Amino acid sequence: MSLQDILSTDTGRVGRRRVCRGLGSGLGKTGGRGQKGEGSRTGGKNRGPLFEGGQFPFWMRLPKRGFSNFDHKVTYAPVDLAKALERVAGKDITVEALVEAGLAREGALIKIVNGKAAVGRAVALKVHRITATAKAAVEAAGGSVTELVPREAAAG
Repeated sequence: MSLQDILSTDTGRVGRRRVCRGLGSGLGKTGGRGQKGEGSRTGGKNRGPLFEGGQFPFWMRLPKRGFSNFDHKVTYAPVDLAKALERVAGKDITVEALVEAGLAREGALIKIVNGKAAVGRAVALKVHRITATAKAAVEAAGGSVTELVPREAAAG
């Protein structure tokens, strides 16, 4: 018995293709890239779906006109009323309390949603927005709702 009988090198895995490591590898010299041209250069060949072979791209030829609401859009982070009642103890549920409870990120504008939740205690909600059904559910339980003015709306 010898060492080669004990150790098996057949792991069932295919080895890495080591290109440009000599003529004996089968992918030596040009490394399977052919000769010359853009495809043989680093960063060549795959230029992305909008590349048109150096021709002035179609998306750059189109006129840039009109209004885009992207820069002015105000988005709110939705927070479920049931989760807010479950995770925040006490009477006051504020933006800071919701951030501490992990229901929203720091600096996010918060909107309370889903008024179908059963509100079992009187709470004072101080958030940026709230749906009509959620507001009715909180007020029916003897609570109060204060809608805060977002910073972007106050500045603009």
